[in-house]
Amino acid sequence: MSTPASDRWAIIGHDEQVEALAYAVAADHVSHAYLITGPTSSGKTTLALAFARALNCTAAASERPCGVCENCRRTIRGSHPDVTVVNMAWQDITVPPKRRPDRSTPRQELSIDSVHHLRKDVITRPVLGRYKLQIIDDAGLLSDAAIDAYLKTLEEPPPFAVIVMIAESADRVTETIRSRCRVIELGSVSRERISAALRDRGVEPVSAERVARAAHGRVGWALDMAATPAKMTAYREMVEMAWEHVTTPVGRVALSGAVARDYSRRRDQTLALLDTITGIWRDALLSRAGLPESTVFPDLADRLPPWAASHELRDLHRALDASRQCLIDLSNNAQARIALHAMVMQWPD
Repeated sequence: MSTPASDRWAIIGHDEQVEALAYAVAADHVSHAYLITGPTSSGKTTLALAFARALNCTAAASERPCGVCENCRRTIRGSHPDVTVVNMAWQDITVPPKRRPDRSTPRQELSIDSVHHLRKDVITRPVLGRYKLQIIDDAGLLSDAAIDAYLKTLEEPPPFAVIVMIAESADRVTETIRSRCRVIELGSVSRERISAALRDRGVEPVSAERVARAAHGRVGWALDMAATPAKMTAYREMVEMAWEHVTTPVGRVALSGAVARDYSRRRDQTLALLDTITGIWRDALLSRAGLPESTVFPDLADRLPPWAASHELRDLHRALDASRQCLIDLSNNAQARIALHAMVMQWPD
C-alpha cells in the first residue's frame, strides 16, 4: 500500500494541491510551467522543492518523492545540479552586477542578465535527473526587461525543463506570465492542523497552540518560530512595539516621524511592523464584532478587548483599511512620510 502523497511530500496542509501535483508526476502529465501563489510563509517554496524531488526521484512513480535516493537527497541539501532556486542571493552570487556605483545598496529586482543566464542554462540537458527545474522564488521581483526576455522560454521550454514561478498572488505577476503557467493556489492552513504539526515535532501543547494562533495560517512561519525561540521572542517584542504605536499618542507621532525617516534603511523591518499593526486593527475589529476566537495575538488577549470595545465598528474598519492601504502605497514606492501620516490620520482617537 502506497504512502499518502501529503506524507511523502512532507507538506503540512494544502492536501488538494499536493494530490494534484502528485497525480501529474505519477501519470507523467507534467506541465512545462507552474505559478504557485499564496501568502508569505504559506509553504510555496517548500511545495516547489518537494515537486522538484518528485520529478527527479528514482523510486516507483507512485512512491515519489522517496526522500532517500540521490536525487531527493541532493535536492534537500540544495546541491542538485538540475535544480536552480532563483532569488536575490542566487543573483548576487551567480550574476554579479556589471556596474554598481554604490555597492552597499542591494539590488531590488531580478535583472535581465539573470534571465539571460537562465535561458542559456535551461537548454542544456539534465546532468543527474530526468528534469531540469528553475524555481523563481519571487516572480514579482522580475524586472520588466527580464519578463520580456523570459517569456519565450516560459512559453516553450525544452521538453526536459519545468519552470516554477512563485508569487504571493497572481496579481503580483503580469498576465503574460499567468497565461503561460498552470496556477497552483495555496491558502491558509487551519490553526488545528498547524498545532498538531508542532506537537508532532515535540512542541508542548500550550506552546503549540500559542504559536499556531499567532501564525494566522502561515505554516512556514509557525515552524520557524517553534524551532527558533529567539525569533519568537523578537516577534513578541514586535507585537508590543506595534501595540504602542497603535494605542499611544507618542507611538503614533513616531510612525510619521522616526519610523518614516528610517524607512529606506529599515524597509523590511518597517513593513513587518506595519503588517503587525494591520493585524492588531484586524483583531480589534474581530473582538468588537464578537469573534475573539479568531484573533491571532495571544499576548494582547487581556488588553485588546476593552480597548476595541471603546471604538465603533466603523472606526475600526476605517483604521484597518487605512493600514492596508499604507502597505499597498509603500509597495508602489509612495513616500513613506506621506503614506504613514495618511494612515495614522484615519485612525480613531
